[in-house]
Amino acid sequence: MSSTSTEPTPTTSMKHKLVCPSPPFRLAPFSFPCEMIYRENATPEDLLSDIADATIVASPFMPLTYDLIVNHAPKLQMILCQGSGTDHVSHTACRERGITLCNTPAQGIASVSEHAFALLGALKRRIVPMHNLTMDGHSWADRMFLIGDWAEPPRTNADEVMGVVGYGALGKGVEKIAKALGMTTLIAERKGAAETRAGRTAFEDVLKRCTVLVLTAPLDDSTRDMIATPELGSMQRSAMLVNVGRGGLVDEAALVRALKERQIAGAATDVFAVEPATKQNSTLLDPEIPNLLLSPHVAWYSKTTIENAKSYVHGTIEAFVRGEPRNVVIEGRKAGHEGPNGAVV
Repeated sequence: MSSTSTEPTPTTSMKHKLVCPSPPFRLAPFSFPCEMIYRENATPEDLLSDIADATIVASPFMPLTYDLIVNHAPKLQMILCQGSGTDHVSHTACRERGITLCNTPAQGIASVSEHAFALLGALKRRIVPMHNLTMDGHSWADRMFLIGDWAEPPRTNADEVMGVVGYGALGKGVEKIAKALGMTTLIAERKGAAETRAGRTAFEDVLKRCTVLVLTAPLDDSTRDMIATPELGSMQRSAMLVNVGRGGLVDEAALVRALKERQIAGAATDVFAVEPATKQNSTLLDPEIPNLLLSPHVAWYSKTTIENAKSYVHGTIEAFVRGEPRNVVIEGRKAGHEGPNGAVV
């Protein structure tokens, strides 16, 4: 299902077409002429149809491949990622076509930070298994104490040493909560760095010392699969891993092995290497994996995030059309005008 609306208050000489596949919200009208296409539960086929004459695409997670951008979107000028991550968009295609790629960072820092601790609390207190044992109506009465389901007693916050990998706005948000809860915090230096900056701890030392490792880093060539078999093997057996950064930061197959072999005590993730995660594309979707807690990339979801996102997305698009792009990841041509043959010039 799609809907369109046009606002006829021109600030440029061309009419824009904005395509929003699987939009989490609707945008306020713009100051320039714009047809807005909202495609609920969009498929790649829907996007292929909609993008043919689009000038702007705003997408939270729909993959925008090299082929789609280069061969099927001749009028496209701008891609806006609703969030900080841009790894679902072909950067190569944007550079070749001169398309501006922007994001909307820091819109959900509070929500994602809090979700990291919700996952940690549920994981170490075994909330889901305890709920299920209570709901079965007999395990509690039969066994009286269900503490045998823990390998060892869980730590309280004062005994936790939290390692934070990725010290942008999200990493700082996680650190703030951890300190407020009385946890010791270690901020990891970049993996492979020759020197350790003031206030940081060498990446390898963080792995060895932490009782909880929280991933908040962006995904790029330097961070992809940064947590794999060697890194998991360096962690304490009683340590836990929480990922609210990007799914590709962790080698999922290596994580499954580490959990099954009890190399670490548990893991929780809100993000996956391929999203939406299915049993066909993710080894994590297996109920037999012990001490694994999953949520479907909902850490961002809160009233505050939605209000921030509406404002950031709207403002970033307006700025681009004015010729003053912001939150630029890849700089392309400025908003242009449509020539006689329909090409953007």
